[in-house]
Amino acid sequence: MIFKPSSVSKLFNECYPMAIGEYQNNTFDDSLPTDLGIDNAFQHLEKERLAVLLQILTRTLKKQVLYRCSKVLELGPLVFLDLPTSTLDNIFTQIILLGEREPYGVRGGTLVVMFSPPPTKTSSPIKIGRFPLDPTKVSTYELHLTIQSTSPVKLKCANLWRRLQGKQEKLVVDDKFSMVKKKLYRSSTSSGH
Repeated sequence: MIFKPSSVSKLFNECYPMAIGEYQNNTFDDSLPTDLGIDNAFQHLEKERLAVLLQILTRTLKKQVLYRCSKVLELGPLVFLDLPTSTLDNIFTQIILLGEREPYGVRGGTLVVMFSPPPTKTSSPIKIGRFPLDPTKVSTYELHLTIQSTSPVKLKCANLWRRLQGKQEKLVVDDKFSMVKKKLYRSSTSSGH
């Protein structure tokens, strides 16, 4: 399913409002238990909102980032890049934690992805690309994500076996990554002049 930028923006507005959001009346559905307190109802809404946001980020970014990584790293048809779900979840959790207090929330960010060689090599990271989290918003911050491949002996043996069978090799992204937030604006300060 392909989303136009306006429909993606609408989904973001519905599932991830600004830090103190406006919850629409239609967000409360009849499936909520009536005996929940107001705090529990908001916790339930927060969990739903987070789940939908993670689903949108997964659907849009995973395909774009992995595709661009394959092209930039020139993996070719014999090697495919594998990003484990646990690593992806950790990355998205960091994106949400770092972006939710920004003026446009998570939507106002740009993800800058770098690919670092395994720690055994000394070459510098390769820039994969810049991925706006919501193309309809002006970015107010950047998240610089540096990922690297893992190279345990077990994976090397598995890749050798895969090559002997005529299958694609796997390049697995390591669960260790770094993410640095860079604001693209100055915070206003009140002066007593």
